[in-house]
Amino acid sequence: MIEREKEQTADIFVQGGVAIAAGCIIFAALFLPWLDVKENAIYGLTHAQNQAQLVIPMVLILIAILTIFGGTIHILGYGVGIQLATVASAIAFFISVMVITITLASANDLEGNTVNLLIGPWIAAAGAIFGTISSKLERKYQKR
Repeated sequence: MIEREKEQTADIFVQGGVAIAAGCIIFAALFLPWLDVKENAIYGLTHAQNQAQLVIPMVLILIAILTIFGGTIHILGYGVGIQLATVASAIAFFISVMVITITLASANDLEGNTVNLLIGPWIAAAGAIFGTISSKLERKYQKR
């Protein structure tokens, strides 16, 4: 059974707040341009031309919600929340890095047009890094 932690410290608020901010960054990255093909920018949520371009944003939306939820329940005192936020952020980081790697590896699309990588995947990866390190944010206390 999941129980609330007894001690509320400033570290819990910082960890949960960073996780919530990371989820918001991952979600906001979906509204930024991800790819540029022949003078047309492809955003995370629009212009889906195949199932992969439709599934990746939906998975990232779910991961962003899980990250925000994990940070929120961590602030409320449940220790499992930060673990949920960390795992969800790690998955978001993996997806963002895969999009970046695949796009950089194949610089041309099927029609021979050059594919340029824009800011969206980089911002999503940065938000995912914040979420992943949120569990490690704690102060060292000295005993007097």
